[in-house]
Formats: sequence, structure tokens, C-alpha cells
Amino acid sequence: MAGGVWQSWRSLFTAVPVGSPIAPAAAPLPDGPVEEQPYVVFDLETTGLRPSVSDAIVQIGAVRLEGGVETGSFMTLVHPGRPIPPVSIRYHGVTDEMVADAPKPAQALADFRDFAAGAVLVAHNAAFDLTALAGAAERQGAPRLPNPAMCSMMLARWLDPREPDVSLDGLCGRAGLVIEHRHHALGDARATAALWMSLLSRASARGVLSLPDLAFRSRMAARIAEVAQNF
Repeated sequence: MAGGVWQSWRSLFTAVPVGSPIAPAAAPLPDGPVEEQPYVVFDLETTGLRPSVSDAIVQIGAVRLEGGVETGSFMTLVHPGRPIPPVSIRYHGVTDEMVADAPKPAQALADFRDFAAGAVLVAHNAAFDLTALAGAAERQGAPRLPNPAMCSMMLARWLDPREPDVSLDGLCGRAGLVIEHRHHALGDARATAALWMSLLSRASARGVLSLPDLAFRSRMAARIAEVAQNF
């Protein structure tokens, strides 16, 4: 991973002394019952799988949850500033023609930042999505999102450490959740939101008291940071 993006993103999740110049910009995880917290569950589609190097966001989809209930949604195409490779188009269906008049990354990030204000970010394989957001922000000279973040894939691995398939398809299938509009950012975000609430219910049944408690028990920050080095 390109040094600047990796160091910038990692600072969100690395414990550093108070007052350090690289102290995390993210707000702390809120206390209280995990199922009652405000979440913005999001998904990104990109030009490829190396957002720390050069790949760019082409679509952002998100839903906002308050007390486990969807209270708003967000979706935008994003002009990546480069051609979208055919292999990526076959995956998510976003073409150069579709993004020709779409917002530039700086505007799309600002709009998403406003939508996500005050919430905990959640994504499936959040290491990838957070790396893509950090890379886009760095390339645009924009501030990083200040939100704390969690990962549904990492939570699933903690709950079922012997389960080999923690893909969104596999987890939703076993939970009886239908994914509508797969590989469309908003469709995947809605599926992840339903999965997240299902996983949180299981975590609560296991005695998890709060998001800080969950983050500590699952070592989520360290695990996300480790996986992020692949992107």
C-alpha cells in the first residue's frame, strides 16, 4: 500500500499517546447498547482493487440506521478521473458514460461526509472501503471522515471463527437475507445493514455491552488494519 495513504488510514485505528501529532482524527466509538447506536452502512464500487495506489471510487451507496431502522439513504455515482477498466465494468456495471457527468470525488466525498455525520461507519470488508475513502481524500486534498468505523466481515469472523465463508453472499444466505441489486453500491449497503443488525443481535446475546467492548473483544481495529495492507 502506498505509504501516505496507509499511514493516513492506519492512524484512525492505532493507539498513540495523547497529544501525538499523529493522534487519530476519528471520534471514539459511542457507548451504550450496540443495537441502538446510529450507523451509516456503506458500500463502494471502484475502478479496481488497489485504491491505495491508483484505483478510484465510481459509486457510493449508504443507508443510515437509527435504533436499527433505516432513516435515510445515499447514492451517487462518482467521476473517477480515469477510464473504468472493462473487467470492473463487468463486475459492477458502472460505465464511463454513466459517470461522465457525475460529481467529482471531492464533491462526492463532501456529500457523503454530510450524510454520515455523527454515525459509526460500517462496511463489509471495511479495510477495502476505508482504504478507498482515505485514498480519495488524500488525492483530493480533502479531510478524512472523522467517523469511527466497524466491519461486518470482521464481526462475523469473531462470532464464527471456524466458518470459512464470510462473504456477503454467504453470510446473507445463511441468515436468510435477500440481497437485491448485488454489486450495486446501495443494494449491497442495504444488505450489509440487515446483516449488521443480525450480527449485533448475536453479539449482544454473547454478552457484548457496547461498541468499545465489541472492538476490544474482537480486536477489530488491528484486524482491519492488517487486511488493509492488501489494498
